[in-house]
Amino acid sequence: MSLAALADLAQEEGRSTVDLFYPRVRFRSVNISDLDACLDWFAELTMTVDIDDADDVVVGSLDFTLIRLGTEDPVALCLDQFDGYHEMLAGLFDGNQLTAEVEEQFETMGIAADVVLVPNIAFVTEPLRGHNLGAWLVAETIHRMLPAGIVLMWPYPMASSDSPQIDALDSAITRLSDHFQLCGLTPVESAPWALGMSTAFVALGDARSQLSSVRGTSVSIPLADLRVASTPPAAEA
Repeated sequence: MSLAALADLAQEEGRSTVDLFYPRVRFRSVNISDLDACLDWFAELTMTVDIDDADDVVVGSLDFTLIRLGTEDPVALCLDQFDGYHEMLAGLFDGNQLTAEVEEQFETMGIAADVVLVPNIAFVTEPLRGHNLGAWLVAETIHRMLPAGIVLMWPYPMASSDSPQIDALDSAITRLSDHFQLCGLTPVESAPWALGMSTAFVALGDARSQLSSVRGTSVSIPLADLRVASTPPAAEA
C-alpha cells in the first residue's frame, strides 16, 4: 500500500491518526545491469497499519548494487550504469579490484573480499525520520545480502534542488555520514567523504545489536502529516 492510499483509507475510516509498527524489509532484483559483475537490487521498508485488513505500507526504500570483483568488467563501468551517486565511488577501485589503500584498511588477517555491496539512495518518509529506520534498513540489507565482503557508500542526500546551498549540503552530508556510521560503517581513510566496512568482522553484528530496538518502532502519524509525506522512490522499471 502507498502512503496516499493509506491516507485515503484512514479518512474513510474517520481516523485523525494512523499507527505504524513492525518494520520489515523486502527485496527484489531489478536487473537493469547487463554486465556479469553487477547485480542490482531494491529494498522496500514496510510497516504494518493499525487498520483491519489494511495492507502493509511502504515507508522507505534503498537501491543497492552487488559487484563481483576480479571479473572482466571494470568496476567504474559497473557503477556508471546507474542513476544517483554510485559513480562517485569509482576512485576506490583499480580496474576490477579495490585500490590497495581500501584493501589495506578493510581486508586484514588474510580475509579477501570478492563482492562489494554499494548502497545508493536510502530514503525514509518524513513522519518516520528520527527513529533510526534508515540505518536499520541499510544494516539489515547488508546482513541479508552480503555474508562476506566489503560495503562502500557515499552518504549524499537527495537534493531538493539542482543547486543546493553549500553550507546546507555539507551539513546534510555530515548528518548522513554520522547516521550511517550507526550501521558499523567508518570513513574510508583514503577518501574520508566515503564510508566502508568489512562484514567479516564484528562491526556489523555490533551495529545490528545496537539497532535491534528499531524492530519495536511504533509511530502515530497525524493524517495531515501523512497527506504531505514524500513517497519513497520506487525501483526502476
